[in-house]
Order: sequence, then C-alpha cells, then structure tokens
Amino acid sequence: SSKDFRRIPETAIRLIANQYGMRKSSDLMLPYDWSNPAIPDDALTLSVLRRAIFSDVVRVCADFGLERVSQRVDATLALVPETERPILARILARMLRSIELAQQQVAQQKQAA
Repeated sequence: SSKDFRRIPETAIRLIANQYGMRKSSDLMLPYDWSNPAIPDDALTLSVLRRAIFSDVVRVCADFGLERVSQRVDATLALVPETERPILARILARMLRSIELAQQQVAQQKQAA
C-alpha cells in the first residue's frame, strides 16, 4: 500500500544506521556519504575539498587535522577538470590558510591566558 511505500526510506535509513553507525557527514552541509555511510575518511576529505564549502572544510580539519587535510589537496585537484584546477587550488589554499591562522590565534590566546 502507499503507506508502506512512504516508510521505505525511513526503514532503509534505520537499517543503514544500525549497520554502519552514525553518518560521518551528519555535521556537514552536504550528505557526502549518502551513497556510502561507511565512507573512508580520506574519501570524505576528498569530497569535502572538491566541493570547497568553507564550513565543511573547517569541520573536516577539526575532525582529521589541518595537516592531514592539506596533504589531500593535490589528490583532490587531480579529480577535477584541468580548467578548474587553478581556481580550486586558490580557493583551497585561502581556506586552509585562514584555518591555520585561526588555529594559531586560538593557540596564542590559550598561551596568554
């Protein structure tokens, strides 16, 4: 019946959550792991960097570390069309530099306190 059809997505989500646990993208703007709730951390990082949504990049840096995320930039750039690489490279460089400066500022404030 039509009621059963409407329950399928809810049931599927519940089954996936039971099997794989909490979605890794639950705190992110986009559901990067919609097709694979068990997405590896590196694949999630690549997906986030490829979309270049600042709040998501900040979250991934907080979860996995700025250095680890920065190391994945070249792999991310290899996934996008050649014509888009310079633009994405500039965007990511600015984002990661902003995050680095913010981390330094927080560290300085902690030392001063």
